[in-house]
Amino acid sequence: MKTKNKIKIESLDQDGRGVARKDGKVIFIEGALTGETVTYQTFKRKQSYEMAQVEQIEQESPMRVEPKCQHYGVCGGCSMQHLDASTQVAVKQRILEDNLAHIGKVKADVILPPIYGSAWGYRQRARISV
Repeated sequence: MKTKNKIKIESLDQDGRGVARKDGKVIFIEGALTGETVTYQTFKRKQSYEMAQVEQIEQESPMRVEPKCQHYGVCGGCSMQHLDASTQVAVKQRILEDNLAHIGKVKADVILPPIYGSAWGYRQRARISV
């Protein structure tokens, strides 16, 4: 059974989904950004988490941009394209640091700033699943 609810997004996961908490569960919401208030529809329920999709954005994040790729939301290769480029880099930096700390038990004394380049046309390789 699918239900619609309204919630404020706390953060992003490593796949670009909004993360919120409600009634002791973590809710991963596709298409939502940090700070946004959204109406969402749950499509998968588990004991400790739910998977959902944005139905409507009630309060939009200033970090939100129109995705440039015509396949955004379909192929999964550009899951953070609804974020502006500098925020994408910051989110990816945080994900890297979190993974190093939690999985690798590595905490750097000094973290160098990310290297910024062109927001588009920088890829030389692609992984394609069939």
